[in-house]
Amino acid sequence: MKFYILDYGKDMIHEGKILTDYLEREGFHHIVYLTNADGLLCMEEIDEDEFLNHFKNTKQNGKT
Repeated sequence: MKFYILDYGKDMIHEGKILTDYLEREGFHHIVYLTNADGLLCMEEIDEDEFLNHFKNTKQNGKT
């Protein structure tokens, strides 16, 4: 099982959507962050513990 964080800015929404569609098609778990860094597009493979920590933190901070 693979886990990813995808982070992109408003100028990269189209490209971010392509990556999100790919991750979903492949059945990978992922978290997407839309940031104010306009030209940013980052995707990082992480382990399950780190993924769960990101997911838990976004829930606690009311971001999901």
